[in-house]
Amino acid sequence: MAVSWTIRPALVGDAAQVAAHGCYRVDDADRRPAYADWVSPRIASGHYIGCFAVQGEVVVGGAGAVLLDWGPTRANPRGQMARIVNVFTVEEWRRQGVARELVAAVLRQCEALGVREFNLGATREGRSLYRSLGFEDYPAEMRRRSAS
Repeated sequence: MAVSWTIRPALVGDAAQVAAHGCYRVDDADRRPAYADWVSPRIASGHYIGCFAVQGEVVVGGAGAVLLDWGPTRANPRGQMARIVNVFTVEEWRRQGVARELVAAVLRQCEALGVREFNLGATREGRSLYRSLGFEDYPAEMRRRSAS
């Protein structure tokens, strides 16, 4: 018997659930309230595009994109891009296409807004999923953090 779910948009009232997906590791739990506070106005303003997979009222997965005003480049003259974030599936729902459908739905919504450039950070386990959706490996970025 096939298990089914439906996809619904993330709403402002879902900020805590988005934060739980974005800070899913036990050692990230302390960051959840700040993340929820950060993402809530972005959902409201349309700068965060998110979807949830639900079975009835139970959220079994989620995915989102933060819209970034990156500035025009040679490859992206419009200057807007999206970073795919908070891709999460409840363990017992994994390997059933939930994450694939969620990310595809987020990509479609962003593309409908004119976004054509996407990036993400991928775990080793997630790379094949993202490749199947058209993402390509990209050389490692560099990062600098200033002391506080």
